[in-house]
Amino acid sequence: MNTRRKKLPAVLEPEEAQKLLSIPNKRYITGIRNKAILALMLNMGLRVSEVVNLRPGDLNLTKRKLRVVNGKGGVDRDLIIPEYTAELLKEWKKARPKESRYFFTTIKDKKEGPFSSSKGSQLSVRYIQFMVKRYAKKAEIDKDITPHTLRHTFATDFIRQGQNVMKLKKILGHSDISTTQIYVTLANKDIEEAMNGFEEFKA
Repeated sequence: MNTRRKKLPAVLEPEEAQKLLSIPNKRYITGIRNKAILALMLNMGLRVSEVVNLRPGDLNLTKRKLRVVNGKGGVDRDLIIPEYTAELLKEWKKARPKESRYFFTTIKDKKEGPFSSSKGSQLSVRYIQFMVKRYAKKAEIDKDITPHTLRHTFATDFIRQGQNVMKLKKILGHSDISTTQIYVTLANKDIEEAMNGFEEFKA
């Protein structure tokens, strides 16, 4: 059995998460799409693979429901979409190329750097990884950020807001509670900071 301690993942502070989310420009169709993608990972904890595999039928935006089909471990899970995220998804739904089998798609035919694709094709995981890094740089966030950092940020904030670790396990689609427990540790950093500023009683 490997009992090596897992390194705690990096997470964004709330103001960093907001800054990152404010970078995509909704005047552009790619900005509408990318903002919705960031919101899904930051506000619902979706894995990047789950984001790119979403199909239009997996979302019911009127009822604010989303089904992650065949998530990690082959398990489906149903989630409620928070209001702000639902609004962003509705905007993208109106703008997206309609003929695509995937919910998040490329906007036009392009051959650009490492990414070549035809309009309406499935976004690649690599594109989202690249996008997150580019936006983080623009937001002047001095951390090594990946799409998974956004999932970690959601999970940590969920616990910080006083929510239950068992509920979080279901939302994230973890098969083992010990994977979810790490976020309790991360959320406890608040305790550490509070204790550092605590004025002791002295006699």
